[in-house]
Amino acid sequence: MGIGLSLSKRIIEAHGGEIDVVRNENGGATFRFTLPAYEEQS
Repeated sequence: MGIGLSLSKRIIEAHGGEIDVVRNENGGATFRFTLPAYEEQS
C-alpha cells in the first residue's frame, strides 16, 4: 500500500473520520472508514 494508505489515513482523520483494518480469514484485508455527516448551514 505504501504512501497511498498513509495519505488516505491523514485525509480521513483531518476530516474527523476514522479508518480501520481487519484481516480476512482467507487472506487479504478489509479496510473500512467513517466520516461525519455533513450538514449544510443556511
